[in-house]
Amino acid sequence: MSTTAEYKQKLYDLQKMPGNKLCFDCSAPNPQWASISYGIFICLDCSGIHRSFGVHISFVRSISMDKWFDDQYKKMEMGGNRKAKLFFESQSDYSASMSMNDKYYNRFAELYRDKVSFQ
Repeated sequence: MSTTAEYKQKLYDLQKMPGNKLCFDCSAPNPQWASISYGIFICLDCSGIHRSFGVHISFVRSISMDKWFDDQYKKMEMGGNRKAKLFFESQSDYSASMSMNDKYYNRFAELYRDKVSFQ
């Protein structure tokens, strides 16, 4: 079990990895929030949209302000923006021009949530 400071450092290290330096949804630089459900890093604006979906769709945490637990960190470690993007783009019903609602209330988003949860 890690301390809050250790999780914060680990999350910052993950956020600095290629693919995680930009918001998954809008490409804003230096995202400081995460959707644990998808193992992705997102910006403040997109975190608000994710929160509006409800925790059954996207469980959101600040990488600096919230308390983290081992299972949550492991989902971030197993996920990452690059892996999520590759998965989404491999799905026939995905389009880069989809609204966030359409993207996350979709079969492929549910599949990816399950994939991150069970790894």
